[in-house]
Amino acid sequence: MDSPNCNSVQSKAQSWFSVWMLCALIAVVIVCAAEWHWRDLGYKPHLRDSAQLWSIQRDRVYTTTSTPLVLLGASHIEYSIDMKRLDQLLPDYRPVMLAYNGHYPLAALRDLAHDEAFRGVVLCDIDARGLSDYYDAAQQPFVDYYHHQWSPSWHLHRLLLSDWQRVAISGSPQFSIVAAALRWLANGPPPWRTPLRFHTDRSGDIDFSQADGAALMRGFATGFREDLSEHPPKLPTTWLAELQRVRQWCDTIRSRGGEVIFLRTPTSGALLAAEDEAFPRAKYWDQLAAAVKSPTFYATDDAYFATLHLGDGSHVDYHQKAAYTRALVDALAARGLLQH
Repeated sequence: MDSPNCNSVQSKAQSWFSVWMLCALIAVVIVCAAEWHWRDLGYKPHLRDSAQLWSIQRDRVYTTTSTPLVLLGASHIEYSIDMKRLDQLLPDYRPVMLAYNGHYPLAALRDLAHDEAFRGVVLCDIDARGLSDYYDAAQQPFVDYYHHQWSPSWHLHRLLLSDWQRVAISGSPQFSIVAAALRWLANGPPPWRTPLRFHTDRSGDIDFSQADGAALMRGFATGFREDLSEHPPKLPTTWLAELQRVRQWCDTIRSRGGEVIFLRTPTSGALLAAEDEAFPRAKYWDQLAAAVKSPTFYATDDAYFATLHLGDGSHVDYHQKAAYTRALVDALAARGLLQH
């Protein structure tokens, strides 16, 4: 016969189980209601980039079955390359996307040079401004996170979070209950409707039917000029002298059988005019190959890129990505820089 104490324990356990089930049901109802609300307003699930997602890709630069092809840069290459298409076109390589929107890549290039286990090819998308030492630390926070905080448990966490963000709008922080409450209390604007869709391989798709390309182009040109007031162009002689540090990184990667290819992706309109005024090609970019002893490719030297339409003067629409990727591979292969 069960004792009164045993019955009491069972009764309390059942009560707590009911409470937890009720809480779980309420949470599910709230999440479903929020999802319905945001979807009804036209929002869609959106994978967000992070140092963790970057670190997952950073882990992939080590392979013995193919040659790692590490893509460095900022949004120009991150949002223009079709990674699946690149993998198909270059079966002897393993493409790895380590570009990061808004961050010049020299810290990542330096990190790969100092990594004795890395033996691969780097395709570094950068302009003359980005090669100035002003921007050496732009991607350093991601490098530091990878070396000091990244772990298998965080890897698993990011994989699960990515799955959640792909299917649920509430997986994005700007759509959380707390964020929604703060917006409501402050009578703030609704969340921004991004024209960008991000992938777990860290490439992004921009849909210019959902964006004001002309306004973005003006914003890029204005931002460029504003940055010049804080980081004025260095004299060509100074700029070239400072490239010695970059040459050392390239030499180190080459000493292990790798290579660094510097790429200048196309820009147009007001942004290109501002760039050309501040950093004339003949005095800057055209001196790069000799200074760092590495191959370079100025994309608009190729007919495809010279006539390419850029929705905001800086990026391609996602419908163009497959053709863009093929044209880039063909141009680099024609110059003997990649094998396909």
